This record gives sequence, C-alpha cells and structure tokens, in this order.
Amino acid sequence: MATRRRWMVEVLLLGLLATAPGGAVRADAGADNAPVFEPLLSDRLRVEVVDWFRPLPGRAPSGAQRYSFYGNQFRFGGKANLGVLAVVLEGQYTQLLGLPDNASLAAPEGNLGPGAVYFAHTHRRNQGEVFLKRGFLSVGNWKELPQAGAQLGRFEYSDGLETVPKDARLAWLKRVRVAERLVGPFGYTHVTRSFDGVRMAWDESRWNLTAFAARPTQGGFEISANRELAGTIVAGMAWTLKEQPELFPIDGRLFWLYYEDRRDRAVKVDNRPPAARVADRDDIALHTVGFHHIGVFPAGPGHADYLAWLAVQRGSWGELDHAAWGWSLEAGYQLPALPGGPWCRVGYTQTSGDGNPSDGQHETFFQLLPTARAYAQTPFFNLMNLEDLFVQLLVRPHERVHLRADGHWLRLNEAADLWYAGGGASNNTIFGFSGTPTGSHRELAYLVDLGIVFHLQSWLTAYTYYGHTFGQPVVGATFAGRQLDYGYVEVTARY
Repeated sequence: MATRRRWMVEVLLLGLLATAPGGAVRADAGADNAPVFEPLLSDRLRVEVVDWFRPLPGRAPSGAQRYSFYGNQFRFGGKANLGVLAVVLEGQYTQLLGLPDNASLAAPEGNLGPGAVYFAHTHRRNQGEVFLKRGFLSVGNWKELPQAGAQLGRFEYSDGLETVPKDARLAWLKRVRVAERLVGPFGYTHVTRSFDGVRMAWDESRWNLTAFAARPTQGGFEISANRELAGTIVAGMAWTLKEQPELFPIDGRLFWLYYEDRRDRAVKVDNRPPAARVADRDDIALHTVGFHHIGVFPAGPGHADYLAWLAVQRGSWGELDHAAWGWSLEAGYQLPALPGGPWCRVGYTQTSGDGNPSDGQHETFFQLLPTARAYAQTPFFNLMNLEDLFVQLLVRPHERVHLRADGHWLRLNEAADLWYAGGGASNNTIFGFSGTPTGSHRELAYLVDLGIVFHLQSWLTAYTYYGHTFGQPVVGATFAGRQLDYGYVEVTARY
C-alpha cells in the first residue's frame, strides 16, 4: 500500500508540473522580468547493508547486528521566478522498508547502525511520510540589485557554503572538507532536516556577509519531518573572503553560530552519571566562533592545497558551564597531468573532550546540527572528543567515474569522556547524539573506506560505498566483536 501511494504521488505531481501554467517550456521564458516556472524533481533510492559491532552474548538475538534495508527519497515541487521575487515550494516523500526490529538495544550498546536508529524513533519496520521540505520567498533581483538578497520561510542551510568558489578544486575542498561540520541539512539520511526562519546576504565581488536565524525541523532519522523542534533555535553570521582573480584560489571565512536547546524531555548525553543528567533540565545555550581558510596553488608539475579550520565554544550546558574547542589542518597535492589526475591528501582533526565529569564544567566539543556522515563515512563516530588522522586519495579514471579512498586512525581525546556518535536533535524526545563508555581507553578504531561515483547521464548518478572498521580497545570495552562492515548502493535521478 505504501509503495502504491508513493507512485500515485509521483504520477500526480509529474502531471501537475507538466501542465502547470508558465512551465519550463514557456515561449516567453527568456524575456526580461517574465514569470518563469522551473520544476524541481529528484528521486534517490538506496539499499544499505550493515554488519555492526557484535554485542556481548545475551544482549541481543544472534545476528541482530546484521541486516539490510531500503530507503527512497522523492522530492517534488517547483520554483517561480517573478522578477525581484522568487517562490520555491518543494515537498518530499520518504519511504523506509525492512528496518531491523531487534537491533535497538539499551545502553551501553544502543542502536546497532543507522537502520536501528530509524527504527528507534518510531518502532515501525516500514515507514513513509510526505512533508514540506522547502517553502520560501526569495527577495533580490541579481541584475538590478546584485548585492542584497533574503529568504523567508523553510529552507536548507549549510554552514561553510555561504559562497561556492569558481575553482573546481577549491569548491570540492569547501563542499566536502569544510561545509556542514556544525550546521547542515543532514542530507545523508533519507529524511534530512530543514530550517524555518530568515536568511539574509550582502554580496560583493570580493566578500560575502550572510546571516540567518531559524528553528530546525524534526528529521534526520525521524520520519515525521514537518514539525519544528520545540524550543530549539540556531542562528549565525559568516563573513567570507572570496577567491581573488589576481591571486591563486583561496577562500576564507569568519563565523559565529548560536545554538539553544530547551527540550526538557530530551536527556542530555555527556559523561555525568545518569541520575545527574536526568535531573538536569536547564537549557543548552552555546556560542561558537571560528574560521576556515583554504587554498590551492601551483607547485612543480601539479597543484598543492591546504585547509585550516578552528572553532571555540562558550556557554552553558544545562547546569554546567561549557568551554570547548576543535581544529583541523589538512594538505594535499594533485598531479592533473597523470592518468586519472591523482589527488593525495592528509589531515588531522582534534576536538576537546571532558576529562572530569564532577568539576561543574562541560568541555566536550559539541557539533550542534551537523551532517555528521560527511566526516564519518561509516557513521559510528562524529567530531566530538575525537582525534582523527587520515590519508585520502581521489582519482578520476574516467570522465564519468570518480573514486575516493580514505584511511583513518581514530582516537578519543579524553578517556574519561564518552565515545560519541550522531548528527544532532531529530525530535523532541531523542537528544540526537549517543555516548558509549570508553572503558578508560582512547584507541577507538582504524577505518578504511572506498566510494565510487558513476555519472551515468547528466540526470542520473550512481554511487557505491563500502567501509570496514577495525575496532580497538574502546570498542572492545562494550562489544564482543570489533569488526564492522557498512556499505550501500545508491541511484539518484534529477529531472
């Protein structure tokens, strides 16, 4: 029945968009100030296969950590350009089939992989809902008023992507290694998240100033994504120095983010005893300030690149004072003249952890509302209380094929803290981050992963990913099996 409803929705929307007045085939579409309608249609299907860390005997049915499930994300709508105004309306239908009903465990193991996280939100193996993904009014005519613009309504926001460089290498660095570390639409999940609020920008040839304030919606692993998160606010401002024509490609940004969480039904996850966390109903209110700077420059027969990112946090974590930090340094070198244009990179990220659960301070770096999987492709960790030393290889063996291989050495910054995972608040009762005891260890895991993108057509892309994790003593403190395998095959069509 759910499958039939999905196809009925798709056929109906395709028919409406094809016959809509002022559609994309209007004869006067190129005329100045003429209303132009642009359909927005995409469909993404994915089959995920999971073999998570194996729990201790008696903690779960045999084989509960091994399963597969199917997810589909169908987005439909359109954009109407009306001179100085533009209106965007986009709905989304998400369908999940075959979620595991025996892989959501009590602490300390918690949910055994992403399928178990989806199930834990609803306790339904098969799920599907339609909701408003984006719906906003955009003000700004980029011909007559090139400097000012604003959006009001429901939109997506990615911190770090306030501007996109023209240089392809710089744009990749910004999109993949800078953006959405702290705030993002969580596009990896089948549901994703949106933001209800306002975004304003002032754009010059050399710099951009963007500010926003919004309430995030439910979503991520929560299928009911039409509602806002009660009592949760995120706001920020970013000043970006854009690449300069007279210099080698560079991009820099200063940013400030504010996050407030007043959900009194969601128990905070930190290294305090459970009773203390349950009793703490005070708000989370955090300020994060920081910067990034990236650049690509010619060096010998190829191009070298670098990345620096830093963030410092201050505020309140319920009853505790909060003070935390995180930073990253990365470098790479590309040889475009060689077959495949190999690009090798290396980097190190460190974020603070809390070394004393009893001192009235919370010192674990907090990731706010990130797209966590962007920096943890096998999503058993995130950038909280972490040290991540990685090497990376990007190759393009064919103009339609892109290959990426990564290797990570993962350690925790503080053994007295927790092993964290998750991508932020998803509904009004689940905190959105998990924390697993470390057993007083720091060595978390070694991770190797491979992703391949196939550009089959201009409108059709296929992607396959596989990651294998060699768990270390932190994993062994909770799980009987230290090996983890995670992979999926995904096909995306954009019309």
